[in-house]
Amino acid sequence: MNKKLITIAAIVAGFIIALSPSLMVIAQEPIYGGTLNTPLEADAHALNPFTYGTTYEWYVLNHMYDSLVTLNTERQPIPNLASTWTHNDTYEQWTFTLVDNAYWHDGTPVTIDDVYFTFDLLLNDDAIPRRSWLFDEITSLDIVGTDQLVVTFGWGPKPADVLFDLATTWIVPESVWDSVDLYTFANDVNPIGSGPFKFVEWARAQYFRLEANTEYHLDGPYIDFKVLPIISEVETQYYALSVGDIEVMGNPPPELEAVAEVDPDIEIHESLQDYWVYLGLNQRRYPNNVKEFRQAVLTGINRSEIVDIIRYGRGMVSPASCSLPYGPYYNPDIREYDYNVATANTMLDNLDFLDNIGDDGIREDANGTDLSFDLIVSADAQVSVDTCRFIQEYMLDIGIEVNVVPLIWDVLWQTVGGTGSPTNTWDYDWAFLGWVGFWSDFHPSWGRWLFSANGWWGSDTVNIPGWNSTARWEVTALADAILYETDEVEVKILIDEMQEIIAEDLPYLPINILGGVALYRTDEFKGWILGPTTGPDNWETWLAIQLVVAPEGGPGFLALSAIVTLVVSVGLVKYRRKKQ
Repeated sequence: MNKKLITIAAIVAGFIIALSPSLMVIAQEPIYGGTLNTPLEADAHALNPFTYGTTYEWYVLNHMYDSLVTLNTERQPIPNLASTWTHNDTYEQWTFTLVDNAYWHDGTPVTIDDVYFTFDLLLNDDAIPRRSWLFDEITSLDIVGTDQLVVTFGWGPKPADVLFDLATTWIVPESVWDSVDLYTFANDVNPIGSGPFKFVEWARAQYFRLEANTEYHLDGPYIDFKVLPIISEVETQYYALSVGDIEVMGNPPPELEAVAEVDPDIEIHESLQDYWVYLGLNQRRYPNNVKEFRQAVLTGINRSEIVDIIRYGRGMVSPASCSLPYGPYYNPDIREYDYNVATANTMLDNLDFLDNIGDDGIREDANGTDLSFDLIVSADAQVSVDTCRFIQEYMLDIGIEVNVVPLIWDVLWQTVGGTGSPTNTWDYDWAFLGWVGFWSDFHPSWGRWLFSANGWWGSDTVNIPGWNSTARWEVTALADAILYETDEVEVKILIDEMQEIIAEDLPYLPINILGGVALYRTDEFKGWILGPTTGPDNWETWLAIQLVVAPEGGPGFLALSAIVTLVVSVGLVKYRRKKQ
């Protein structure tokens, strides 16, 4: 009898094993459906991919628009609208081949004419704010056949330049954009892209509602909808996360992170971000154009305390070179500006900025004018406003009066020259801003984007914050040399020299590099994709995320197999006990 039962058990086990490949396939099939909720800390202002101003707008747009090449969570280029790309031996000519199964959200095919239209638009209008500097280097655009765009440069740019910058440009449909004013078109009624999600609704100051693009040319999305509720308060965000109303939360305070640690349905992901914030002193105004004054101001700011208190200890103080302090291009020998009130006061004394008038503790310049400045900051970002309040207190310790002036983003962006208007008067003293996506840890041309007078941001039209010293031209020359240099050893030498000049002259006063902690729920959705500088809510996740539910129609083969095995095992135990 023992042998008989054992034989039955073996047969059942063999049956289970025989089924296991099929069961694995069934288990790996994506589960469709559900609504993923990921919050925005502030509302967008418009949905124009050529003129957007905030990271919130970029985030919404990235759901709806695709580029030829996308960067994955490891920040490596992967195909998107371009199935392949090639270049000639000198890197002067690049050929992008369009996929044959991409569609706009209105159901019409994405064509090579749309790609040409987008690139040609950017090629012929250098005033477009969101435009790669590489469009200035293109000598021709040519369509070959029905699916290829050939981009020819006047010289051979590095692959990193082409793939990380130019090829990540969002492609727009010619049928929409050839009949609108690019600079005034808000694109907020029914934006048409080719990305993984379609626009459904924008309830201002409340939420965005998007639906999955079921005709998307890549695998996914598997969810039905994505909702972006606008929740600025961290406590409200965490409550929504804890009850399952949202699935992701970024940068909770430590006390809420501690609560999340004991919640079995919430995971924690830490990362450093390609994002740093800075204080921009408008150098079109005295004494902001005095290098030693900028150095004294930076010395008087306790940037470590800002990281520890405002940012909950996440991230790090930004080097004075404005470079991310990791990767092959960082120069560790640059000048540092450690917080020291006594040193900052001495530096200002040496500039003859003294408190000679009255007894208010505020220094005056040689003309008897108080060192008093308005500091403008985005009212949409409370953490930035809080940082400016700290800077205000630090400046009082060194005899400088700062008035924090929160502005709505559109006004701030126009005031600092971000729109690139040639008639801008740059009517501000100090501004608190941030930079994201310049990849200084691995991209040799990052300095050109931020500082070169031959680029858009560093040009005289924009030139935030009005840097115009001898050092500006030295850095511009170095940035141009780096661009054309092919010897990697020489590139590193040039980048090191550029960082030394920047750290000494301080065109920007870098405050801190952001670090992130993201909380995400795992009880309803699986398929989160994570990266070293990327939280769980990213483009790759949007395609992979899916429900965590058992298929309908009973417990399924795996559950049934477990039940059968359990029954047989129990039977064997009972039989043995009976025999005993």
